[in-house]
Amino acid sequence: MVIVYTSDLHGNKELYQELIELAAQRKAQALIIGGDMLPIHGPFKYSLQEQQDFIFSYLEPKIRDFRSRAPQTTIYAMLGNDDWQASKVHLKTLAAGGTLRLLHGEKHELGSGYELVGYAHVPPTPFTIKDGERRDLLDDSFDGQRCTACVSQGPKIIVVDARQYFASMSSIEEELEQLPTARDYRKTAYVMHSPPFRTNLDRLFDGRCIGSRAIRAFVEKYQPYLTLHGHIHESSDISGTYWDRIGKTICINPGQSTEELYAVVFELEDIAATIEHTVFGPMA
Repeated sequence: MVIVYTSDLHGNKELYQELIELAAQRKAQALIIGGDMLPIHGPFKYSLQEQQDFIFSYLEPKIRDFRSRAPQTTIYAMLGNDDWQASKVHLKTLAAGGTLRLLHGEKHELGSGYELVGYAHVPPTPFTIKDGERRDLLDDSFDGQRCTACVSQGPKIIVVDARQYFASMSSIEEELEQLPTARDYRKTAYVMHSPPFRTNLDRLFDGRCIGSRAIRAFVEKYQPYLTLHGHIHESSDISGTYWDRIGKTICINPGQSTEELYAVVFELEDIAATIEHTVFGPMA
């Protein structure tokens, strides 16, 4: 099974076009988008409407056109921490029509006995949108917020007290244990927007590791076949690689650029021998 994976397109139409062309060229059976799908290009106060307009004015017709030409490709997608969660209602409309399949908190059959599970939330960031953020570990305390914290509520963006908000929500550690149970972890792929902590996949521009400790612990405990990540755009440039291993698990974060598509293509049954990055090439 040929899989194309990317993340963090942020509504960049040129990157979406490159992605569609790549999936068509490689005759992918699965095209997976691992979070941060939607744009915030205009004034922040209109960003929720901007994202919802993007879904219907660009994303839906683009995907429908692609699916008409490549019916063998199933598209899996989820929102990320830079996407307003209220937009999920509109993605559910696309999913109900068969345009794509939503990942967060869901389990899907990939074929050949493999399963796919999604988890979109990330540890707290310095940024404003808090819909997709959670405390990492159950016992973590929240150290403060530099800028205004906001969440989406129906058609509105509302300001919240960040400390109270995080205290009221389950942690990533707790939510991971509530995901659908894998039939066989050795044949299960997870799409998790945050990379695991202290790997080649979570390096900031200054070299710091800011991935999720809870996700790392989850991978260490269950040893799934594959994990796919995003969130830290520059990590592959900083670390010099887009993959790592935690025990027997292959972990991948292609990174992302505004100039050219960062994505990976691989055959699910033999990842190490077949994987190729659009910029960095085969796995070293």
